[in-house]
Amino acid sequence: MNKPKLIISSAYAAILTVVFVVVVTIWAELSAPLKDWLKNFSGHHWTSKSIFSALLYAAATAALYQGFRNPSGDILRKALVFVLISTALGTVILAAFYTGHHFSLFKY
Repeated sequence: MNKPKLIISSAYAAILTVVFVVVVTIWAELSAPLKDWLKNFSGHHWTSKSIFSALLYAAATAALYQGFRNPSGDILRKALVFVLISTALGTVILAAFYTGHHFSLFKY
């Protein structure tokens, strides 16, 4: 197994998974049918999102591993920084959404 390829594949899969979680979380809060479907899938919408997130991460890591060549150390560092940035940004977006939702700042 090529560790640099695995690291960069995992990093990009993590970024994709963060985007998925943020989008699906907000979408499910705004769409009762989606939230109900997620609840019906596993019993709770958070459990369903977790299952789908784990499957997405694993599948994306495996698929990306096949596509990457040997990345350099500089590319690995940039990918890992981007993972941190996307995670922080996703956290801020969800916190802002739920804050606005709590204080009824959004009209939908």
